[in-house]
Amino acid sequence: MWEGGAVKNIESTDSALEITKSGKPSVIAVYAPWCQFCQKMEDEFAKFAEGSDIDVYKFRGDEEREFVSANLNTESFPTVNVVKADGSVVKYESEDRSVDAIKKFVSDTLA
Repeated sequence: MWEGGAVKNIESTDSALEITKSGKPSVIAVYAPWCQFCQKMEDEFAKFAEGSDIDVYKFRGDEEREFVSANLNTESFPTVNVVKADGSVVKYESEDRSVDAIKKFVSDTLA
């Protein structure tokens, strides 16, 4: 999912932790490639990433369930999180995964 384009891939749990501790705000989508809801949001999330002024990442969570549960607020897929500069991870709770809805959540969370 999200091959090429503005959504950057997180390759490992260590890399995911580095991003949360970087001091830079970012957005991380935790996904499973077989998940129909992840597939449905793919285009909108890619459009969001293309227009975003912060880093936007994807992390395949179905192979690291304990890690994503403990570190990325993830119990189901997809989960979109905003990582604040202080390293806290805030989960997007809405099922509205449109570009405008995600932008508003990110803006409100980082305000």
